[in-house]
Amino acid sequence: MRVTTLGDLLGSQRQYDLVAAINRLQRANGVVVDLEAALFDADHGDPDGALAAARAEWARRHSVHVADAYAWALYANGRYQRASAFAERALALGTRSALFLFHAGMIRLELGDEVGARRYLSDAVATNPNFSILHAADAARVLARLESGR
Repeated sequence: MRVTTLGDLLGSQRQYDLVAAINRLQRANGVVVDLEAALFDADHGDPDGALAAARAEWARRHSVHVADAYAWALYANGRYQRASAFAERALALGTRSALFLFHAGMIRLELGDEVGARRYLSDAVATNPNFSILHAADAARVLARLESGR
């Protein structure tokens, strides 16, 4: 598999097409990929698809992982209050997931709760500063801005 670089639109499209093909093959073979699809779609510009996948997975099972994916899909759709409730469910058992904490922090930020956002983002970075190739730099940047008071 070829690694794409910033600005490599053709390479990026090939990777998106590959993900779509893998998901179609898995679904055709009875594999449920809604949890993964919800997170992927929320991160890659398909908020409606993310929400549909998260709802479908939540209808099947309630777990901290599904609650987190549902929260992130709601966030991608601008439904921050509802997203916050699911983010809290994802963290209710004390799971130390930097990704869950990042999601909760970004949701709190959108709700105007800078103290909560700072707490969650700080915990995310402390848990694993390299938790996500997509989000780790954002977490550090937003946290630095919140800590500086800007």
